[in-house]
Amino acid sequence: MSITQRVWLDTTVIRVEDVFTHRNRKEFSSAVAAFRTSGGRHLIVNLHETTYMDSAALGLLALTSQQFSVEERRISLVGPQGTVKQILEMANIDKMITVFPTEEAAAARAV
Repeated sequence: MSITQRVWLDTTVIRVEDVFTHRNRKEFSSAVAAFRTSGGRHLIVNLHETTYMDSAALGLLALTSQQFSVEERRISLVGPQGTVKQILEMANIDKMITVFPTEEAAAARAV
């Protein structure tokens, strides 16, 4: 399980590879904290390579979305596939956070 972060087109992209669970929640939270410190306005969470997520990951996404709303920041999800896409849909996360097929589409929408 790997979480990487990079700046791209005036946004920050956090890429979650393999699984997104309680085991890597601190790594994700640290990446979000670094984003906040940078003064960024738009965070993209790329889930294209994510194969599974648990309730802790769902909770982190929901909490981050709520906090960003208050802070006038934006979070977008990109590329969830298979089981991860189904989990997000069942939890209605797509009602809180916009889901895009690509990073390019998410970045374009933020402008």
